[in-house]
This record gives sequence, structure tokens and C-alpha cells, in this order.
Amino acid sequence: MSVKIKIFAGPNNYDLSHLYFEEADEVLVGIDSGLEYLIDNNMHIDLAIGDFDSINPLYLAKIHELDSTIIRLDKEKNMTDLAYAIDYLYHNIAYDSIQIFGGIGGRIDHLYANINLLKRYDLTFIDNHSKLFSLKKGKYHIDNTHHYISFFAIEDVYGLSINGFKYELDNYYLSAADSICVSNEGSGDIHFSKGRLLVIETDNILF
Repeated sequence: MSVKIKIFAGPNNYDLSHLYFEEADEVLVGIDSGLEYLIDNNMHIDLAIGDFDSINPLYLAKIHELDSTIIRLDKEKNMTDLAYAIDYLYHNIAYDSIQIFGGIGGRIDHLYANINLLKRYDLTFIDNHSKLFSLKKGKYHIDNTHHYISFFAIEDVYGLSINGFKYELDNYYLSAADSICVSNEGSGDIHFSKGRLLVIETDNILF
């Protein structure tokens, strides 16, 4: 059985009709204000986690009416609601993948905290305009579905080769302070022998 965990988190700046597709053996998790999306779309909630400080009280009342596991966190704690949720899932559910809707826009400090989660876990963040994930050493083909694609070392990356994209590299050492791989385009193959690579697919968003 291939268990796919799908987490819905704030900020609520994404359109589920374009992003979410129901699959067999999925576990739906709502984190704080992300629970509002699940309720508004009449979706089953397997697990609700958060301190619920950013959710409308009317939604909170509805959550308690559902047949869902609820974990209420203290407002004063040493990690974000999302970090707690991922740690809980990691230790309590045998899963194959975790996809997080949201978690990208909003407060910059929360975004940075979420990027730090990509150093420890295999996750994918997605909203209407961006997709973030990290890769361990190896060979990969990436089908970029956005305008731009950028690569950053969240751990120094050795022997990085980028082929097929608009800009290519061969056997390059990409340090955590190096931004040479920003704003690439297209799809292609990458390979590296050591480190951890952050991949950001994004569109040119006009405000």
C-alpha cells in the first residue's frame, strides 16, 4: 500500500481545484488555517493539528463535529505547527510521500523555517505559482511545469551536472553561499555525488 500524506497549511493563497487530485490511500492533514480549505471543500479530515490561533472559531467548532483525530498544540512552543505535524507523521505513520499545499507565501520567517524542513525530510511544497522540494545525491530527471527553475545547496553539493535546461553545468561544486543556479528554465536532468539540493520551480508573479 502506497500511503500519500497531503498536508493543507496556511497561508490560504492557493486554489485546490488546480492543485489537489484525490488518490487512493491518501491521508489528509489540516494544519491550523489550512483546515478551513478542507472544510470549505467538504473534504475528509484524517488529522487536524495546530494551536488553532489563526483559524476562524466557526471552523474550529466544525472540526470538533467531524470524525477526525485532533491534536491541539500550545501556542507557546519550540517549533511551528507544521514542523510538529511532520515530526508526528514521521514517527507515527508509514508513508511513501508528503505533499504540502501552502506553506510558501506569507511570513518570511515561516517560509525560512519550512525550507529548513527540507533539510531533514523528503517533502514537496506546492501552491499555484511555486513548487519546492529537495534532493539527495543521485541522478534525476525533472519536468519543470513553471517558468523558472532554480537550484540551491542547502548542504554543499559536489559534482553537480545540469543538462537539458537553458543553462547547463558540468561537475560543479555548488556551495550553500552560491546563487549561480538561480533563474534557469526548461526541463532536464541533474546529477550530483554529495550534498542536498533545493529545487524551486516558480512563475514570474506580478503583484
